[in-house]
This record gives sequence, C-alpha cells and structure tokens, in this order.
Amino acid sequence: MARVKFALSLLCCTIALSLLGSEIAAARQDSAPSVVPLDVEFGKPPAPVEASGHDHLLYEMRLTNYSGRTIVLTEIDVLDSNGGRPLGAFAAKDLATMITTPGQQKEGADRLQIGPGGFVVVYFDTAVPKGTGAGLRLGHHIHVASASSGPPDPSRTILKAPPLTVSSEAPLVVNAPLGPGHWLAANALSNESDHRRTIAVVDGQARIAQRYAIDFVKIDAHGRAFTGDPSKNESWAGYGEPALAVADAVVERILDGLPDNQPLAPPAIKIGLDTIAGNHIVLRLPGGERVLYGHLKPGSIRVKEGERVRMGEALAALGNSGQSDAPHLHIHVADTASPLGADGLPFAFRSFRLEGYAPSLDILDNPGGWTGPATSGIATRHRELPTDLAVIAF
Repeated sequence: MARVKFALSLLCCTIALSLLGSEIAAARQDSAPSVVPLDVEFGKPPAPVEASGHDHLLYEMRLTNYSGRTIVLTEIDVLDSNGGRPLGAFAAKDLATMITTPGQQKEGADRLQIGPGGFVVVYFDTAVPKGTGAGLRLGHHIHVASASSGPPDPSRTILKAPPLTVSSEAPLVVNAPLGPGHWLAANALSNESDHRRTIAVVDGQARIAQRYAIDFVKIDAHGRAFTGDPSKNESWAGYGEPALAVADAVVERILDGLPDNQPLAPPAIKIGLDTIAGNHIVLRLPGGERVLYGHLKPGSIRVKEGERVRMGEALAALGNSGQSDAPHLHIHVADTASPLGADGLPFAFRSFRLEGYAPSLDILDNPGGWTGPATSGIATRHRELPTDLAVIAF
C-alpha cells in the first residue's frame, strides 16, 4: 500500500521551560535533571523481531518543542540503560532520514528543526545481536542546539529521555502465506519503507498498522516479475497465485467485488480507508492477532466471514486491486481488522530460504528481471522476517 499521510494527534502534559542559557548549561552536570524544553513520548514498546542475524527493535519517538525558539536536533544516542552499553549513535545526517513532521513536507537538514510548539516523529530500527533484544531497557541521549539568534546556547545539550523497555514477548510465528516460487519482499522490514512510515489517524488515534507489513511480488525462474506486456495483469508472474492461511483461524472480515487495476496505472477506484487494501481478507488468530491479505483478485475469495480455516488452506488469488500498481500480495499482522486503524504487531515466518537481495525495486520495471547469486548463496532462515528487498522462497 502506498504511503498515506495524516496529521499525528497525540496528547502530552509537560511543563514548558525555556531553552537553556549558557550560564545554566555551564553549571549543569550529567547527573542533574535536564530542562531542555522537549517533551519525549514513545509509541508502542518494541518487541524483538529476528532478521538477518539480529534482533530488530522498531519503535517511534515523538519530540514536542515547548519553548518559543526553534530547537535543532544534532544527534541521538541509544544505549542499554542497565549497563550503559551503546547500541547506536545517530548523527545529524542519519537523523535527517529518520524524522518526519506529519502534515509537512521537509527535506534534508530542515527535518532536524522543531519550531516553537511543533513536533517531529523519529523512527528507530535499533539492531542488536540475535537473542539479546528481549527485556532491554533503552536509554536515549538527545543532543540539541538552538536555531534562534538570541543568547548563545550550548551546541550539544543532552536531554536524558525516560527509558523504554523492550517487550520480552516472542513475536507471533506463522506459516507461509504463499506457495513455492521466488518472491521479492518489497517494502519489507526496514526503517524507511512506505509501510513503516504510514501513520494514520482513525477514531482519534494515530497508529501504524503496517509497521511490519510486506508486499510480496513473484518473480520467475529468470528473475522477471513479468513477461510480455507489463500493462496486462496476466503478464505478471504472481497474478492468480493462491494466498494461503498462515495459521488455523477464523475469517473475520472480507471485502470483494473491487476491480483489478491496470498495472503501472492509477487505481481504478477512489481510494479510502475501506478500499486501500483492495479486495481483502482478515483472519482472526486464536491469540487475537489479525492477519490482513490485501489486493486480492476480484471474485477469487473462497471463504466466508465466520468460517474456520486451516493452516495452508487456499483463501483467494493474488490480484491487483485497491492501492496497487502491479499484482502482489500485501500481508501484515495487527491488533484489529481495520487496514489502517490498527497497531501493527511483530511476526515471523516459520521458515523460508533467503536467495539474495535485489538492488532496488527497479527490477520490477526491468524486462530482464533480477540476476541473483548462485545457489551457494541460498540460506534457510527460521522464525525470521525477510528484510526489505530480500528474494525468498517458502
């Protein structure tokens, strides 16, 4: 699904203090309370998701400026609060790629500026060694400067944010949603994909339903996503492929009857909250998690709402409906059935073969396709998610 931009609307209650003057900063010790006028809020605590030999911790930080001056972020350091072990240092160049100001278009260094009364959202993907993420207490040192022309301020004032505890709960493990073949995991686990950055406000709550979502595009034995005329759905390798139940579950929601789009063209219908996922199915798992299958072929859905399905059962056919420009399967796990008004939950596949990485999504436009590594590069992964642009086989 393409990125949808909404205004992030959250409440916080903090005493506003003016930015530190040089005299206060000179006297302050690291152990003293910080009075930098930034309110720090975190979204949903992360849970470790294993990928590429690391535990990935995905979470969001909201920073609100309670002063009358513009504050500039210069660096954010992430550390293990229990032992002080550094986990990541993000300088200005890195931060500029991790920050958005919902409702505004900012580029480059402008993203680092938080105006009076303004706020930004910082997206983190902190990677730690495999098996070490559960239960970590994350600390954050936030370095700032003032962009005002008033009295000079220290260039590296540090705000000690409250700690964020990583969940000790293991992610949901599910079976393959697709059959044999080679699948490109597009917009998959990363800190910069459209899925990761799509904040939607539904019923007064700002959430990221697609935090761990994946768009699976099939490529053939020659690495091609299509052969022949790419403007025809039938030319694409994955069109009509069966979408499979990832677990024993109950069908909670179905939408059918929306037309397929013409590939590489705008959607055939108006896109809204209900139609963005196109024809879709939502399964409710025994633990309450919901699995959404999006962009299904019209008329291909084989199940009914309320029906119980078994793991591996064919549910529908892969299509190109909704907010989609080529045949693919969108899949994510969340806490409700709404395509966007939900909070994305971590999950992992029971097993898959990692065959390599595509250099970019440009291979989907290239009739020559992807030329991957020799078979010696294939590795089997267990209880992991593929990262963005991985080419895998279930």
